[in-house]
Amino acid sequence: MTAAATLHALEANRRFTDLKDAQARLKQAGRDLKAGVIDTDTYETETDVCQKIIRACQ
Repeated sequence: MTAAATLHALEANRRFTDLKDAQARLKQAGRDLKAGVIDTDTYETETDVCQKIIRACQ
């Protein structure tokens, strides 16, 4: 595997990991809001961040 191919594979892996992490954070924020652990403002901030990450990774 060439250096360029290796770098491309590493970048693809990083994007996939970021995508899965953001999806998990989004689900957790929903559960936290339902449980009353976070307020609506915190939930909205978290979902905005997660949605931006998800869009960037797709």
